[in-house]
Amino acid sequence: MIGKGSSPRGEHRSSALWGTGNRGGDSRSNALWGKGGRGLVTALVAVLVVAAPLAAGAPKQKGGELKFAPRTYIDPILLAKASSQPESLVGVIIQADSGAGSAKRAFRTAEAVEGIASGRSERVTRKLKLVNGIAAELKAERINYLATVPGLTVTYDSTVNLSGTVTPTSKHVWPTASGVRPMWANLPASGQSVPTIAIVDSGIEKNRPDFDTGGRVTGEVVITKLESNSSGDGRGHGTFVAGIAAGSAVDQAGAAPQANIVSLDVMDDRGMARTSDVIAAAQWIYENRQSKNIKVANFSLHSTTPSNFTKDPLDKAVEKLWFVGVTVVVAA
Repeated sequence: MIGKGSSPRGEHRSSALWGTGNRGGDSRSNALWGKGGRGLVTALVAVLVVAAPLAAGAPKQKGGELKFAPRTYIDPILLAKASSQPESLVGVIIQADSGAGSAKRAFRTAEAVEGIASGRSERVTRKLKLVNGIAAELKAERINYLATVPGLTVTYDSTVNLSGTVTPTSKHVWPTASGVRPMWANLPASGQSVPTIAIVDSGIEKNRPDFDTGGRVTGEVVITKLESNSSGDGRGHGTFVAGIAAGSAVDQAGAAPQANIVSLDVMDDRGMARTSDVIAAAQWIYENRQSKNIKVANFSLHSTTPSNFTKDPLDKAVEKLWFVGVTVVVAA
């Protein structure tokens, strides 16, 4: 199924994307994929970022005794929003060591410092006396001021889901055998999102329970120029692969059921693709990896002609993805 090329020296190599070479003589495979003769293990790489709390306040001299102002904590997700989306409205919960009144005054002072006119949508939405705080909506850039006020705890007023509907389930053995099942409950730290998986294949039939009826398919790009290519997935292979990677249907969960998916259609309905189209898909991933948060690219494909990995442009393309931090998963 996987063709191998020969060099004048008798070296037998295959493309790093399509497979590895035999071990005899000078045979070897690309260092990117590992030693010759070893298959690749398909896995999802979860990226977890732990953010440290922000401390505010400086020592103060009072009556000859050195005292420290109360520390202020700002939720990392709010710091991220203040930096990346300063003009956006965010829901926050402001708690104050000295009571809900102080929390409200800190919110009002933030408005005054920024010169906010009355009638804006920034507002206190609820008093939370039980926790000495308030709930409010304000522009993300105000977080930078609240970080300077001693004695506050400012957290994101995040949405809450029913716990009974979150845990993925599967009636199959492979999630346990592959070790992915224990990771289903692991989510990234506040302010981070689950990495997106790019599926380079025949497209995806997205309106299925596997993909939250399309809710987690954040991009669809048709790259193939071959005729007889239906919209969506006319072959079925891409949907199958995407389901294994990130399906979330009841009892049919994939490796990463919370991950978003980007579909890059490089195949026609017969399951044929051109190498140039697959390279174009790699180029699209390279150019859009940051905006789409793509951390994994899946190529469940194999070549029909021999190639030399030192000359193969497709090998160069996927190596460039690897070098910028995208985990490349290929058919073994």
